[in-house]
Amino acid sequence: MLQVKNLKITHKNDLKSLINNLSISLNDAGKLAIIGEEGTGKSTLLKYLADPSLIEDYCSFHGELISDFRGIAYIPQSMDHLQLEQHLSDYIYHDANIAYFDYNYFFQVANQLNFDCDLLEKEHLHLKNLSGGERLKIQLMKALAYHPQLLLLDEPTADLDSLSLDWLESFIKSSPQTIIFISHDQHFIQKVATSILHLELVRKRQLPQARFYFGSYEDYLAKRQQKDQHQRMLAKKEHEELQKREAKFKKIHDSVQSQLRQTKDSTAGRLLAKKMKAVKSYEKRLEKDLQLITQKPDTMDNMAIFFSDISPLAKQKIILDWENQKLDTGQTISLQIKGQDKILIIGKNGLCKSRLMQKIHTELKAKTGLTVSYMPQHYEDQLDLNLTPLDFLGNHDTQKVKTYLASLDFTADEINHSCHQLSGGQKAKLFLAKMVLDKSNVLLLDEPSRHFSPTSQPIVRRLLSQFKGAIICISHDRLLIESDIFELYQLKQDHLIKVSIDR
Repeated sequence: MLQVKNLKITHKNDLKSLINNLSISLNDAGKLAIIGEEGTGKSTLLKYLADPSLIEDYCSFHGELISDFRGIAYIPQSMDHLQLEQHLSDYIYHDANIAYFDYNYFFQVANQLNFDCDLLEKEHLHLKNLSGGERLKIQLMKALAYHPQLLLLDEPTADLDSLSLDWLESFIKSSPQTIIFISHDQHFIQKVATSILHLELVRKRQLPQARFYFGSYEDYLAKRQQKDQHQRMLAKKEHEELQKREAKFKKIHDSVQSQLRQTKDSTAGRLLAKKMKAVKSYEKRLEKDLQLITQKPDTMDNMAIFFSDISPLAKQKIILDWENQKLDTGQTISLQIKGQDKILIIGKNGLCKSRLMQKIHTELKAKTGLTVSYMPQHYEDQLDLNLTPLDFLGNHDTQKVKTYLASLDFTADEINHSCHQLSGGQKAKLFLAKMVLDKSNVLLLDEPSRHFSPTSQPIVRRLLSQFKGAIICISHDRLLIESDIFELYQLKQDHLIKVSIDR
Protein backbone atom coordinates (compact mmCIF):
# COMPACT_ATOMS: atom_id res chain seq x y z
CA MET A 1 0.00 0.00 0.00
CA LEU A 2 1.05 3.58 -0.71
CA GLN A 3 -0.14 6.49 1.42
CA VAL A 4 0.51 10.21 1.15
CA LYS A 5 -0.58 12.42 4.05
CA ASN A 6 -0.81 16.22 4.04
CA LEU A 7 1.88 16.62 1.40
CA LYS A 8 3.05 20.13 0.53
CA ILE A 9 5.61 20.74 -2.22
CA THR A 10 6.98 24.24 -2.80
CA HIS A 11 9.36 25.44 -5.50
CA LYS A 12 12.52 26.85 -3.90
CA ASN A 13 13.19 29.36 -6.66
CA ASP A 14 10.03 31.47 -6.33
CA LEU A 15 8.28 29.80 -3.34
CA LYS A 16 5.45 28.78 -5.67
CA SER A 17 3.24 26.06 -4.19
CA LEU A 18 2.89 23.02 -6.48
CA ILE A 19 1.14 20.58 -4.13
CA ASN A 20 -0.90 21.66 -1.11
CA ASN A 21 -2.19 19.30 1.60
CA LEU A 22 -2.46 16.27 -0.69
CA SER A 23 -3.62 13.05 0.95
CA ILE A 24 -4.21 9.89 -1.09
CA SER A 25 -4.12 6.14 -0.55
CA LEU A 26 -3.48 3.52 -3.23
CA ASN A 27 -4.09 -0.18 -2.73
CA ASP A 28 -1.97 -3.00 -4.10
CA ALA A 29 -2.43 -3.61 -7.85
CA GLY A 30 -4.04 -0.18 -8.27
CA LYS A 31 -3.45 1.74 -11.49
CA LEU A 32 -3.36 5.49 -10.78
CA ALA A 33 -3.24 8.05 -13.61
CA ILE A 34 -1.89 11.49 -12.70
CA ILE A 35 -3.36 14.02 -15.11
CA GLY A 36 -3.34 17.79 -15.49
CA GLU A 37 -2.27 20.73 -17.61
CA GLU A 38 1.35 21.52 -18.43
CA GLY A 39 3.44 22.68 -15.47
CA THR A 40 1.13 21.61 -12.64
CA GLY A 41 3.72 19.50 -10.80
CA LYS A 42 2.89 16.02 -12.10
CA SER A 43 6.49 14.95 -12.77
CA THR A 44 7.67 16.50 -9.51
CA LEU A 45 5.06 14.52 -7.57
CA LEU A 46 6.02 11.29 -9.35
CA LYS A 47 9.70 11.85 -8.53
CA TYR A 48 8.77 12.45 -4.89
CA LEU A 49 6.84 9.16 -4.79
CA ALA A 50 9.86 7.36 -6.27
CA ASP A 51 12.40 8.98 -3.95
CA PRO A 52 11.94 12.36 -2.21
CA SER A 53 15.66 13.10 -2.64
CA LEU A 54 15.05 13.45 -6.41
CA ILE A 55 13.38 16.84 -5.89
CA GLU A 56 15.47 18.18 -2.99
CA ASP A 57 17.61 20.40 -5.21
CA TYR A 58 14.66 22.48 -6.45
CA CYS A 59 11.74 21.85 -4.08
CA SER A 60 11.03 21.82 -0.37
CA PHE A 61 8.40 19.41 0.92
CA HIS A 62 6.51 18.51 4.07
CA GLY A 63 4.19 15.61 4.73
CA GLU A 64 4.22 11.87 5.18
CA LEU A 65 4.97 9.18 2.60
CA ILE A 66 4.18 5.62 3.70
CA SER A 67 5.03 2.69 1.46
CA ASP A 68 5.45 -1.01 2.16
CA PHE A 69 6.59 -1.92 -1.37
CA ARG A 70 9.82 -3.93 -1.52
CA GLY A 71 10.86 -2.86 -5.00
CA ILE A 72 10.21 0.48 -6.72
CA ALA A 73 11.05 1.25 -10.36
CA TYR A 74 10.85 4.77 -11.78
CA ILE A 75 11.07 5.61 -15.47
CA PRO A 76 11.38 9.39 -16.02
CA GLN A 77 10.02 11.46 -18.88
CA SER A 78 13.49 11.60 -20.42
CA MET A 79 16.97 10.27 -19.65
CA ASP A 80 19.57 12.65 -18.26
CA HIS A 81 22.70 13.51 -20.25
CA LEU A 82 24.93 11.18 -18.19
CA GLN A 83 22.71 8.20 -18.99
CA LEU A 84 22.59 9.14 -22.66
CA GLU A 85 26.39 9.05 -22.83
CA GLN A 86 26.46 5.47 -21.48
CA HIS A 87 27.00 2.46 -23.69
CA LEU A 88 23.84 0.39 -23.98
CA SER A 89 25.47 -2.69 -22.44
CA ASP A 90 26.83 -0.65 -19.50
CA TYR A 91 23.40 0.83 -18.81
CA ILE A 92 21.84 -2.62 -18.61
CA TYR A 93 24.51 -4.73 -16.98
CA HIS A 94 27.05 -2.50 -15.19
CA ASP A 95 25.01 -1.98 -12.02
CA ALA A 96 22.79 -5.03 -12.40
CA ASN A 97 21.99 -6.89 -9.19
CA ILE A 98 22.50 -10.42 -10.49
CA ALA A 99 20.59 -11.98 -7.60
CA TYR A 100 17.37 -10.18 -8.57
CA PHE A 101 17.77 -9.51 -12.30
CA ASP A 102 15.54 -11.90 -14.28
CA TYR A 103 17.36 -12.33 -17.60
CA ASN A 104 14.67 -14.58 -19.04
CA TYR A 105 11.98 -12.01 -18.37
CA PHE A 106 14.24 -9.23 -19.69
CA PHE A 107 14.43 -10.91 -23.10
CA GLN A 108 10.75 -11.90 -22.96
CA VAL A 109 9.77 -8.24 -22.58
CA ALA A 110 12.26 -7.30 -25.33
CA ASN A 111 10.55 -9.76 -27.67
CA GLN A 112 7.07 -8.51 -26.77
CA LEU A 113 8.17 -4.93 -27.44
CA ASN A 114 9.78 -5.91 -30.75
CA PHE A 115 13.10 -4.56 -29.51
CA ASP A 116 16.03 -5.37 -31.77
CA CYS A 117 18.20 -7.48 -29.43
CA ASP A 118 21.06 -7.32 -31.93
CA LEU A 119 21.63 -3.80 -30.58
CA LEU A 120 22.67 -5.36 -27.26
CA GLU A 121 25.68 -6.89 -28.98
CA LYS A 122 27.02 -3.55 -30.21
CA GLU A 123 29.70 -2.71 -27.66
CA HIS A 124 30.06 0.97 -28.49
CA LEU A 125 26.41 1.90 -29.05
CA HIS A 126 25.44 4.87 -26.86
CA LEU A 127 21.93 5.42 -25.54
CA LYS A 128 21.92 8.83 -27.22
CA ASN A 129 22.05 7.04 -30.58
CA LEU A 130 18.77 5.23 -29.93
CA SER A 131 15.37 6.61 -30.89
CA GLY A 132 13.02 7.89 -28.19
CA GLY A 133 10.94 4.72 -28.46
CA GLU A 134 13.99 2.47 -28.18
CA ARG A 135 15.20 4.35 -25.10
CA LEU A 136 11.84 3.87 -23.42
CA LYS A 137 11.75 0.18 -24.32
CA ILE A 138 15.21 -0.47 -22.88
CA GLN A 139 14.19 1.28 -19.65
CA LEU A 140 11.04 -0.83 -19.41
CA MET A 141 12.99 -4.02 -20.09
CA LYS A 142 15.54 -3.25 -17.37
CA ALA A 143 12.98 -2.08 -14.80
CA LEU A 144 10.62 -5.02 -15.27
CA ALA A 145 13.47 -7.55 -15.05
CA TYR A 146 13.59 -6.80 -11.30
CA HIS A 147 9.83 -7.47 -10.87
CA PRO A 148 9.20 -4.28 -8.87
CA GLN A 149 6.07 -4.11 -6.73
CA LEU A 150 5.59 -0.42 -7.55
CA LEU A 151 6.15 0.95 -11.05
CA LEU A 152 6.21 4.71 -11.71
CA LEU A 153 6.01 5.85 -15.35
CA ASP A 154 6.27 9.44 -16.59
CA GLU A 155 4.53 9.71 -19.98
CA PRO A 156 5.25 6.14 -21.12
CA THR A 157 3.09 6.46 -24.25
CA ALA A 158 4.84 9.51 -25.71
CA ASP A 159 7.43 7.69 -27.85
CA LEU A 160 5.93 4.24 -28.43
CA ASP A 161 4.67 2.99 -31.77
CA SER A 162 1.15 1.56 -31.99
CA LEU A 163 2.13 -2.11 -31.50
CA SER A 164 4.24 -1.33 -28.43
CA LEU A 165 1.47 0.86 -27.06
CA ASP A 166 -1.00 -2.02 -27.39
CA TRP A 167 1.43 -4.22 -25.45
CA LEU A 168 1.84 -1.61 -22.71
CA GLU A 169 -1.94 -1.28 -22.33
CA SER A 170 -2.31 -5.04 -22.01
CA PHE A 171 0.62 -5.30 -19.59
CA ILE A 172 -0.67 -2.60 -17.22
CA LYS A 173 -4.23 -3.94 -17.21
CA SER A 174 -3.15 -7.49 -16.35
CA SER A 175 -0.20 -6.66 -14.08
CA PRO A 176 -0.38 -7.52 -10.36
CA GLN A 177 1.93 -4.57 -9.70
CA THR A 178 0.81 -1.19 -8.42
CA ILE A 179 1.40 1.30 -11.23
CA ILE A 180 1.31 5.09 -11.09
CA PHE A 181 1.68 6.86 -14.41
CA ILE A 182 1.46 10.29 -16.01
CA SER A 183 -0.16 10.48 -19.42
CA HIS A 184 -1.89 12.91 -21.77
CA ASP A 185 -3.28 10.05 -23.91
CA GLN A 186 -7.00 9.96 -23.05
CA HIS A 187 -7.56 6.64 -24.82
CA PHE A 188 -4.72 5.03 -22.86
CA ILE A 189 -5.89 6.48 -19.53
CA GLN A 190 -9.43 5.22 -20.11
CA LYS A 191 -8.14 1.75 -20.97
CA VAL A 192 -5.89 1.16 -17.95
CA ALA A 193 -6.52 3.57 -15.04
CA THR A 194 -8.51 2.41 -12.00
CA SER A 195 -8.19 5.79 -10.24
CA ILE A 196 -7.44 9.38 -11.21
CA LEU A 197 -5.44 12.16 -9.55
CA HIS A 198 -6.07 15.48 -11.30
CA LEU A 199 -3.60 18.27 -10.48
CA GLU A 200 -4.47 21.88 -11.30
CA LEU A 201 -3.11 25.36 -10.66
CA VAL A 202 -6.09 27.73 -10.50
CA ARG A 203 -6.59 31.45 -9.79
CA LYS A 204 -3.98 32.61 -12.29
CA ARG A 205 -1.81 29.53 -11.59
CA GLN A 206 -1.26 30.57 -7.97
CA LEU A 207 -3.39 28.02 -6.09
CA PRO A 208 -2.72 24.25 -6.34
CA GLN A 209 -5.79 22.05 -6.41
CA ALA A 210 -5.99 18.24 -6.48
CA ARG A 211 -8.96 15.99 -7.15
CA PHE A 212 -8.71 12.26 -6.43
CA TYR A 213 -11.29 9.89 -7.89
CA PHE A 214 -11.51 6.13 -7.50
CA GLY A 215 -12.87 4.87 -10.79
CA SER A 216 -12.36 5.12 -14.54
CA TYR A 217 -11.28 8.24 -16.40
CA GLU A 218 -14.59 8.41 -18.27
CA ASP A 219 -16.54 8.24 -15.00
CA TYR A 220 -14.28 10.90 -13.47
CA LEU A 221 -14.92 13.30 -16.34
CA ALA A 222 -18.68 12.72 -16.14
CA LYS A 223 -18.80 13.12 -12.34
CA ARG A 224 -16.60 16.21 -12.48
CA GLN A 225 -18.74 17.80 -15.18
CA GLN A 226 -21.89 16.98 -13.19
CA LYS A 227 -20.40 18.37 -9.96
CA ASP A 228 -19.06 21.52 -11.63
CA GLN A 229 -22.39 22.13 -13.38
CA HIS A 230 -24.27 21.78 -10.07
CA GLN A 231 -21.78 24.12 -8.38
CA ARG A 232 -22.14 26.71 -11.16
CA MET A 233 -25.95 26.60 -10.89
CA LEU A 234 -25.81 26.90 -7.10
CA ALA A 235 -23.31 29.77 -7.33
CA LYS A 236 -25.53 31.57 -9.87
CA LYS A 237 -28.62 31.18 -7.66
CA GLU A 238 -26.86 32.34 -4.49
CA HIS A 239 -25.24 35.31 -6.27
CA GLU A 240 -28.63 36.39 -7.66
CA GLU A 241 -30.22 36.13 -4.20
CA LEU A 242 -27.37 38.14 -2.69
CA GLN A 243 -27.70 40.80 -5.40
CA LYS A 244 -31.40 41.18 -4.53
CA ARG A 245 -30.53 41.59 -0.86
CA GLU A 246 -27.82 44.13 -1.76
CA ALA A 247 -30.30 46.10 -3.89
CA LYS A 248 -32.81 46.10 -1.02
CA PHE A 249 -30.08 47.19 1.41
CA LYS A 250 -28.98 50.04 -0.88
CA LYS A 251 -32.55 51.27 -1.17
CA ILE A 252 -33.00 51.30 2.63
CA HIS A 253 -29.53 52.78 3.20
CA ASP A 254 -30.09 55.62 0.72
CA SER A 255 -33.55 56.36 2.19
CA VAL A 256 -32.31 56.52 5.80
CA GLN A 257 -29.28 58.59 4.80
CA SER A 258 -31.51 61.04 2.91
CA GLN A 259 -33.87 61.38 5.88
CA LEU A 260 -30.93 61.94 8.24
CA ARG A 261 -29.70 64.82 6.11
CA GLN A 262 -33.14 66.42 5.93
CA THR A 263 -34.46 66.00 9.49
CA LYS A 264 -34.23 68.84 11.99
CA ASP A 265 -36.10 67.06 14.77
CA SER A 266 -33.62 65.73 17.35
CA THR A 267 -35.88 62.86 18.44
CA ALA A 268 -36.45 61.74 14.87
CA GLY A 269 -32.73 62.15 14.26
CA ARG A 270 -31.87 59.81 17.11
CA LEU A 271 -34.33 57.22 15.81
CA LEU A 272 -32.89 57.50 12.32
CA ALA A 273 -29.35 57.17 13.71
CA LYS A 274 -30.37 53.94 15.44
CA LYS A 275 -31.91 52.76 12.20
CA MET A 276 -28.70 53.60 10.31
CA LYS A 277 -26.74 51.59 12.88
CA ALA A 278 -28.98 48.59 12.12
CA VAL A 279 -28.47 49.20 8.41
CA LYS A 280 -24.67 49.22 8.91
CA SER A 281 -24.94 45.96 10.86
CA TYR A 282 -26.92 44.44 7.97
CA GLU A 283 -24.19 45.64 5.57
CA LYS A 284 -21.55 43.76 7.56
CA ARG A 285 -23.74 40.65 7.46
CA LEU A 286 -23.96 40.98 3.67
CA GLU A 287 -20.17 41.24 3.42
CA LYS A 288 -19.81 38.11 5.55
CA ASP A 289 -22.39 36.23 3.46
CA LEU A 290 -20.49 37.22 0.31
CA GLN A 291 -17.49 35.28 1.62
CA LEU A 292 -19.64 32.23 2.41
CA ILE A 293 -21.70 31.82 -0.75
CA THR A 294 -20.85 29.10 -3.26
CA GLN A 295 -18.22 30.16 -5.79
CA LYS A 296 -17.99 29.07 -9.41
CA PRO A 297 -15.66 26.04 -9.76
CA ASP A 298 -12.01 26.99 -10.17
CA THR A 299 -10.60 25.76 -13.47
CA MET A 300 -7.37 26.38 -15.38
CA ASP A 301 -7.37 28.74 -18.34
CA ASN A 302 -6.78 27.21 -21.77
CA MET A 303 -3.81 28.41 -23.79
CA ALA A 304 -4.59 30.88 -26.55
CA ILE A 305 -2.26 31.10 -29.56
CA PHE A 306 -2.64 31.47 -33.32
CA PHE A 307 -0.54 32.15 -36.40
CA SER A 308 -0.88 35.59 -37.94
CA ASP A 309 1.04 37.81 -40.32
CA ILE A 310 2.87 34.93 -42.01
CA SER A 311 3.58 35.07 -45.71
CA PRO A 312 2.48 31.66 -47.01
CA LEU A 313 4.43 30.06 -49.79
CA ALA A 314 2.82 29.51 -53.16
CA LYS A 315 0.89 26.24 -53.28
CA GLN A 316 2.87 24.98 -56.26
CA LYS A 317 6.30 26.07 -54.98
CA ILE A 318 8.45 22.95 -54.55
CA ILE A 319 10.49 23.23 -51.36
CA LEU A 320 11.78 19.64 -51.20
CA ASP A 321 12.28 17.33 -54.16
CA TRP A 322 13.91 13.98 -53.43
CA GLU A 323 14.06 11.30 -56.08
CA ASN A 324 15.63 8.08 -54.76
CA GLN A 325 17.56 10.03 -52.15
CA LYS A 326 19.88 7.61 -50.34
CA LEU A 327 20.21 8.21 -46.60
CA ASP A 328 23.00 7.06 -44.31
CA THR A 329 20.38 4.88 -42.58
CA GLY A 330 20.25 2.70 -45.70
CA GLN A 331 16.82 3.91 -46.79
CA THR A 332 16.04 5.30 -50.23
CA ILE A 333 13.49 8.09 -50.08
CA SER A 334 11.39 9.71 -52.78
CA LEU A 335 9.44 12.70 -51.49
CA GLN A 336 8.21 15.98 -52.94
CA ILE A 337 6.87 18.75 -50.70
CA LYS A 338 5.17 21.90 -51.97
CA GLY A 339 4.57 25.23 -50.24
CA GLN A 340 1.32 24.40 -48.45
CA ASP A 341 1.55 20.60 -48.16
CA LYS A 342 0.99 19.00 -44.76
CA ILE A 343 2.32 15.48 -44.33
CA LEU A 344 2.60 13.20 -41.31
CA ILE A 345 5.10 10.34 -41.17
CA ILE A 346 4.35 7.23 -39.12
CA GLY A 347 6.40 4.08 -38.55
CA LYS A 348 7.73 1.62 -36.01
CA ASN A 349 10.26 2.60 -33.36
CA GLY A 350 13.88 2.37 -34.48
CA LEU A 351 13.36 3.12 -38.18
CA CYS A 352 15.18 6.48 -37.90
CA LYS A 353 12.21 8.79 -38.44
CA SER A 354 13.89 11.51 -36.38
CA ARG A 355 17.10 11.19 -38.40
CA LEU A 356 15.03 11.61 -41.55
CA MET A 357 13.55 14.80 -40.08
CA GLN A 358 17.03 16.07 -39.18
CA LYS A 359 18.13 15.48 -42.77
CA ILE A 360 15.12 17.43 -44.07
CA HIS A 361 15.84 20.23 -41.60
CA THR A 362 19.47 20.49 -42.71
CA GLU A 363 18.42 20.83 -46.35
CA LEU A 364 15.52 23.26 -45.88
CA LYS A 365 17.23 25.67 -43.48
CA ALA A 366 19.95 26.24 -46.11
CA LYS A 367 17.40 27.43 -48.68
CA THR A 368 16.60 31.09 -49.20
CA GLY A 369 12.98 32.25 -49.12
CA LEU A 370 11.97 29.80 -46.39
CA THR A 371 11.43 30.54 -42.69
CA VAL A 372 11.81 27.11 -41.12
CA SER A 373 10.92 26.23 -37.53
CA TYR A 374 11.96 22.87 -36.10
CA MET A 375 10.56 21.20 -32.98
CA PRO A 376 12.81 18.18 -32.32
CA GLN A 377 11.77 15.08 -30.43
CA HIS A 378 14.31 15.85 -27.72
CA TYR A 379 13.92 19.55 -26.99
CA GLU A 380 17.45 20.03 -25.65
CA ASP A 381 18.74 19.45 -29.21
CA GLN A 382 17.47 22.96 -30.05
CA LEU A 383 16.92 24.46 -26.58
CA ASP A 384 19.67 25.52 -24.18
CA LEU A 385 18.17 24.49 -20.84
CA ASN A 386 20.19 27.13 -19.00
CA LEU A 387 18.30 29.90 -20.79
CA THR A 388 15.07 31.41 -19.51
CA PRO A 389 11.99 31.51 -21.78
CA LEU A 390 12.65 35.22 -22.27
CA ASP A 391 16.24 34.46 -23.32
CA PHE A 392 15.14 31.72 -25.74
CA LEU A 393 12.78 34.14 -27.48
CA GLY A 394 15.11 37.09 -26.95
CA ASN A 395 15.43 38.15 -30.60
CA HIS A 396 11.85 39.49 -30.42
CA ASP A 397 10.35 42.48 -28.62
CA THR A 398 10.33 41.70 -24.89
CA GLN A 399 6.79 42.95 -24.25
CA LYS A 400 5.46 40.97 -27.21
CA VAL A 401 7.22 37.83 -25.92
CA LYS A 402 5.72 38.33 -22.46
CA THR A 403 2.26 38.71 -23.99
CA TYR A 404 2.62 35.48 -25.98
CA LEU A 405 3.96 33.57 -22.98
CA ALA A 406 1.07 34.83 -20.84
CA SER A 407 -1.36 33.55 -23.50
CA LEU A 408 0.34 30.16 -23.10
CA ASP A 409 -0.29 30.23 -19.31
CA PHE A 410 3.24 31.11 -18.21
CA THR A 411 3.29 33.10 -14.97
CA ALA A 412 5.52 36.13 -14.43
CA ASP A 413 7.85 33.95 -12.34
CA GLU A 414 7.98 31.09 -14.86
CA ILE A 415 9.19 33.28 -17.72
CA ASN A 416 12.32 33.95 -15.65
CA HIS A 417 12.92 30.31 -14.66
CA SER A 418 15.71 28.45 -16.43
CA CYS A 419 14.24 26.11 -19.02
CA HIS A 420 15.46 22.98 -17.22
CA GLN A 421 12.92 23.82 -14.49
CA LEU A 422 10.03 23.77 -16.97
CA SER A 423 7.83 20.77 -17.68
CA GLY A 424 7.92 18.99 -21.03
CA GLY A 425 4.64 20.65 -21.99
CA GLN A 426 5.96 24.11 -21.13
CA LYS A 427 9.07 23.51 -23.26
CA ALA A 428 6.81 22.45 -26.14
CA LYS A 429 4.88 25.71 -25.70
CA LEU A 430 8.14 27.64 -26.08
CA PHE A 431 8.66 26.06 -29.50
CA LEU A 432 5.09 26.99 -30.48
CA ALA A 433 5.70 30.57 -29.38
CA LYS A 434 8.93 30.69 -31.39
CA MET A 435 7.15 29.43 -34.53
CA VAL A 436 4.50 32.13 -34.20
CA LEU A 437 6.92 34.95 -33.36
CA ASP A 438 9.31 33.93 -36.17
CA LYS A 439 6.38 34.00 -38.64
CA SER A 440 7.54 30.64 -39.96
CA ASN A 441 6.14 29.34 -43.23
CA VAL A 442 7.58 25.81 -42.88
CA LEU A 443 7.15 23.71 -39.72
CA LEU A 444 9.14 20.55 -38.98
CA LEU A 445 7.50 18.81 -36.01
CA ASP A 446 8.85 15.66 -34.36
CA GLU A 447 6.14 14.36 -32.00
CA PRO A 448 4.60 17.81 -31.45
CA SER A 449 1.65 16.75 -29.27
CA ARG A 450 3.43 14.30 -26.95
CA HIS A 451 3.65 16.59 -23.90
CA PHE A 452 0.41 18.52 -24.33
CA SER A 453 -2.56 17.88 -22.05
CA PRO A 454 -5.94 16.64 -23.36
CA THR A 455 -7.18 20.23 -23.03
CA SER A 456 -4.28 21.69 -25.03
CA GLN A 457 -4.13 18.99 -27.73
CA PRO A 458 -7.28 20.12 -29.59
CA ILE A 459 -5.85 23.67 -29.61
CA VAL A 460 -2.59 22.35 -31.11
CA ARG A 461 -4.51 20.39 -33.75
CA ARG A 462 -6.58 23.47 -34.64
CA LEU A 463 -3.40 25.56 -34.82
CA LEU A 464 -1.82 23.12 -37.28
CA SER A 465 -5.03 22.81 -39.29
CA GLN A 466 -5.25 26.59 -39.76
CA PHE A 467 -1.55 27.06 -40.56
CA LYS A 468 -1.10 28.41 -44.11
CA GLY A 469 2.38 27.05 -44.80
CA ALA A 470 3.99 23.61 -45.17
CA ILE A 471 4.19 21.08 -42.32
CA ILE A 472 6.26 17.91 -42.11
CA CYS A 473 5.34 16.01 -38.98
CA ILE A 474 6.28 12.76 -37.22
CA SER A 475 3.82 11.36 -34.71
CA HIS A 476 2.43 8.31 -32.93
CA ASP A 477 -0.53 10.36 -31.65
CA ARG A 478 -3.68 8.49 -32.65
CA LEU A 479 -5.88 11.60 -32.70
CA LEU A 480 -3.39 13.53 -34.83
CA ILE A 481 -3.00 10.61 -37.24
CA GLU A 482 -6.77 10.16 -37.53
CA SER A 483 -7.41 13.87 -38.09
CA ASP A 484 -7.93 15.23 -41.60
CA ILE A 485 -5.03 17.69 -41.31
CA PHE A 486 -2.32 15.58 -42.96
CA GLU A 487 -1.54 13.29 -45.84
CA LEU A 488 -0.02 10.15 -44.30
CA TYR A 489 3.30 8.52 -45.15
CA GLN A 490 4.80 5.42 -43.57
CA LEU A 491 8.53 4.93 -43.15
CA LYS A 492 9.57 1.34 -43.80
CA GLN A 493 12.89 -0.42 -43.35
CA ASP A 494 14.12 0.68 -46.77
CA HIS A 495 11.71 3.29 -48.17
CA LEU A 496 8.86 5.77 -47.58
CA ILE A 497 5.36 5.15 -48.92
CA LYS A 498 2.12 7.11 -49.00
CA VAL A 499 -0.69 5.40 -47.07
CA SER A 500 -4.34 5.97 -46.24
CA ILE A 501 -6.45 5.02 -43.23
CA ASP A 502 -10.16 4.99 -42.42
CA ARG A 503 -11.03 8.26 -40.71
